[in-house]
Amino acid sequence: MLRDAMVGIFNLSAAVRAEMRGVSWHDHPACPSFDSLRLLKLRHWGFDAATHATHEGELVVHVTLAAEVLTIFEQIYAAHFPIQHMRRIDHYAGSDPESMAANNCSAFNFRVVEGTERLSHHALGQAIDINPIQNPWLRGERVDPEAGNAYLDRSLVRPGMITRPGPVVAAFEAAGWTWGGDATSPDYHHFSKHRE
Repeated sequence: MLRDAMVGIFNLSAAVRAEMRGVSWHDHPACPSFDSLRLLKLRHWGFDAATHATHEGELVVHVTLAAEVLTIFEQIYAAHFPIQHMRRIDHYAGSDPESMAANNCSAFNFRVVEGTERLSHHALGQAIDINPIQNPWLRGERVDPEAGNAYLDRSLVRPGMITRPGPVVAAFEAAGWTWGGDATSPDYHHFSKHRE
């Protein structure tokens, strides 16, 4: 696919680093260095059937995954799969619940898995969440985000829902990523690819 000048892989600018510091990025031995992260500027289709890019299409991922994530999202874009928002989680004060409630697609965020002391794959820039409302995380009776209750019937496929078969799962799995929808407690919006 032909890429325009506003789409691609970029080093983190001083301004982006300043926005991330103390929010999604922390001065901690386990936190990836700024130099090991990349900013992706991506096109995506919105629920308004319009294409979005630049500040409306940003993800931060680990440098080792940047090229394949760019390819994955080109495939998702080619399939016209809609994504509500794609903003760095710094715009939500680093809050995963706020990002999910806003139906935001996010990636890097140095944090632990909720309810544990274990680092999330997001903390390493090795995970991506897409349309959490249409693709909630189910843990027993708990549904995150709460608005995801409207999408518990996975057989009633509506725009923005991630399904198998479907273009989003196909694009990620072709690159060796794991889908959270296959987990015992399904996390339909979550994809990860762990690298040491």
